[in-house]
Amino acid sequence: MQLTNIVVNQSISPEIEMPLSWTRLFYLEKEYGDSFFILDIKKFESNYQEFLQAFRAIYPNTHLGYSYKTNYIPKLCQSVNFMGGYAEVVSQMEYDLAIAIGVPPSRIIFNGPLKYSEDIERAILAGSIVNLDCLEEVDIVTALARRLPDQQIAVGLRCNLDVVGIGRISRFGFDVEGGALDDVFKVFRELNNCSVLGLHCHISSPTRSVESYKLRTQKLIELSDYYFQEKPPQFIDVGGGFFGKMNDDLKAQFDCYIPSYQEYAEAIAPQLKSRFPGNYTPELIVEPGVAVVADVLKFVAKVVGMKTVQSRQIALVVGSIHNIKPTLTGKELSLQVYRSEENSDHKNISPPVDLVGYTCMEHDCLYNNYSGQIGIGDYVVFDNIGAYTVVFKPPFIRPNPPIISYDSTLNEYDLIRRRETTKDVFSTYVI
Repeated sequence: MQLTNIVVNQSISPEIEMPLSWTRLFYLEKEYGDSFFILDIKKFESNYQEFLQAFRAIYPNTHLGYSYKTNYIPKLCQSVNFMGGYAEVVSQMEYDLAIAIGVPPSRIIFNGPLKYSEDIERAILAGSIVNLDCLEEVDIVTALARRLPDQQIAVGLRCNLDVVGIGRISRFGFDVEGGALDDVFKVFRELNNCSVLGLHCHISSPTRSVESYKLRTQKLIELSDYYFQEKPPQFIDVGGGFFGKMNDDLKAQFDCYIPSYQEYAEAIAPQLKSRFPGNYTPELIVEPGVAVVADVLKFVAKVVGMKTVQSRQIALVVGSIHNIKPTLTGKELSLQVYRSEENSDHKNISPPVDLVGYTCMEHDCLYNNYSGQIGIGDYVVFDNIGAYTVVFKPPFIRPNPPIISYDSTLNEYDLIRRRETTKDVFSTYVI
């Protein structure tokens, strides 16, 4: 397998704020409906390049594998492919998407705990990087290598490391301390046509701290020194899980420090630069998802109802918590309310107001105690919702809303996912 170094010379352009107003949202509603997502593709590309260059400034042989599971909008994934990044996938569905949008198999990293034998064989034989997670997958690869003795088989191995700040024992990868990783290397040494290309580690930390990345990088380097004594591995993959950009009011709701791209790069890249100073340097692969996509999506929902229940003021919007914060329970996202200056006869109530969703669940409150003026016909725009919202949203109560893409260079909006229909939701059922 050849790991090519694709470099796209793209400068990091200054971000242009998406111009929104009540009038603009009104016309967007006429075309797309009373709730929709807006994707700022230029901001995504800027985040991607800024993150990548923070690492490359220290360790040039760095590449990003964009985490499809975080947000697999095809337009985003196509942009990553254009910029030379890997597609980091954790399912056959995501692998198929990467192939469908033109990603070369050699630029796909296949991770995840559940890979069927046919998925593993297809990816390996196509030249993708497959990071094995468990002994059952080792058995699949072993059987493949024995069935095809003239075929060179190459894989990566996911390492289960003891990293500070996790707070629990991770269920992913081969236990380093318990000897499972050592056993896997022994299996592959006995196969003449099977080799390990590199080591991978992805461990979720609640604080996503710089210290945890320093430690996992240090341990991966130590493992590479131990298992790759003749020559360094082709890659060292430190995974993802980094904090992304967020507004100050959201940042203040976290009880931990929020590192920058630069701080993450300084925790990881200098260690590889110090350990591999020569001409041959392993490829450093980093797998950001949240870090580059968190702040590139907005959700627009129209206010359609107002009521007072005892002392509680309530505004009903065409959206739900599933649209904006499936993984941020207990936090209030940044929002802005756009009001019509001419619409003076719409119904208003005095703050504070709870902005509630369309579902029949009591906990479906998109924002608690909004302190500004709000009324029927206004538009509420939530920010910092790029991570996991689109991929986690179930067709609960209402089909999924459309996604439109904003291009700040052209100041244009384009539909990139149409509104889901009743037929879409029930098309897989036998009626």
